[in-house]
Amino acid sequence: MWEPMPPTPLIEISPGALFKCEFLHPGRSHKARVARALMDDAEQRGELVPGGRKAVLERTGGNLGIGLAVEATIRGYELVLVTEPGYSKTKKELAARLGAKVLDRGAVFPQCADNEEAVRLMLREQPERYVYLNQFGNPANPSAHERGTGAEILAQMIGRGRGRDTKVVLVTGLGTGATARGVSRALRQWFRTVEVVGVEPPNCDLRADAHGAHALQGFSVGQAAPFFPSAELDAVVPVTDQEVAEAGRRLFEEHRIFVGPSSCANAAAVWKMLPSNPEHQSHTTLCVSFLFDRGEDYE
Repeated sequence: MWEPMPPTPLIEISPGALFKCEFLHPGRSHKARVARALMDDAEQRGELVPGGRKAVLERTGGNLGIGLAVEATIRGYELVLVTEPGYSKTKKELAARLGAKVLDRGAVFPQCADNEEAVRLMLREQPERYVYLNQFGNPANPSAHERGTGAEILAQMIGRGRGRDTKVVLVTGLGTGATARGVSRALRQWFRTVEVVGVEPPNCDLRADAHGAHALQGFSVGQAAPFFPSAELDAVVPVTDQEVAEAGRRLFEEHRIFVGPSSCANAAAVWKMLPSNPEHQSHTTLCVSFLFDRGEDYE
C-alpha cells in the first residue's frame, strides 16, 4: 500500500518564486520518493518477494541509486546499479556504502553505448536473476510525484491562501519528465492555469529533442523525456554554465542553501524569468521549482 513520505518545505526565495526543498529527504533527493514507489510497485505486482532470490536492477546516474540503496537495504534486497561514467563519483560511492553493487558502464560494459543497452545485455544473459524497475518506462515514477511531491505543493499553496485563479508556472529541467508530469497533474486539480517551462542545458535543444554534452546531471540525459514530450512545454529557458554557477553562489550567500547543479539551474531559469514578467509584481503568477539534491554529493 502506498504511504506518503514526510513533506519537505516549500520556501519563497524571491518574490513570486517558490522552491520545493527535496534535498532534505533522508534519501537526499526527490528520487527518494521514486525509489520507494518503484519498490512498492514491484512488490505489489509480485515481481519482488521479501526473502526471494531476485536482485533489483536499475540504470541511474546517482540520485535514484541512493534512494534505491536505502529502500533495498531496509527491505532486504540485493541492488545492482548501472551508472554513467561521467556522473558523480561521490553519489556512486554513497550508493555503494548504503549496500548497492555499482557497475560503472564505461568500465564494466565498454561495448555498450548507453546504460539501457547495458541493462538489456544483463537481462538477456540472466533473465531469471533481475527485476528491472525501469524508471524511464514505469508509470509508478510520475505517479510518485503526483501523489507525493505535487500533492504536497498543492496543499502548501492552498494553505497560504492561493486561489484557483493564481497562474502557476512550473519551472524544471527534464530527465525522465516524471516530476514535471506528476506535479503538473496535481496542481491542475486546483489551479485553472498551470504552465510548464523546461530548463534547457547548454548544447541542448529541448524542442528538437536534441541532447548534447553538458554538466547538469539528471537533465537532458541523451534521450527525450518519456513522461513529458517536449511539444507539451509552454516555454524553454536556456541556462549557461556561468548562470548556473552564479545561481549556486546566490543560493548559498543569500539563503545558506548548498545544492547541486541541477537545482542551481532551476534557480537560474526562474531568476531569468522573473524580471521580465510584470504579472509577478501583482502576485497573480507564481513560479514553482525544485531544489533537487545536495551540493556535497558532487565532487
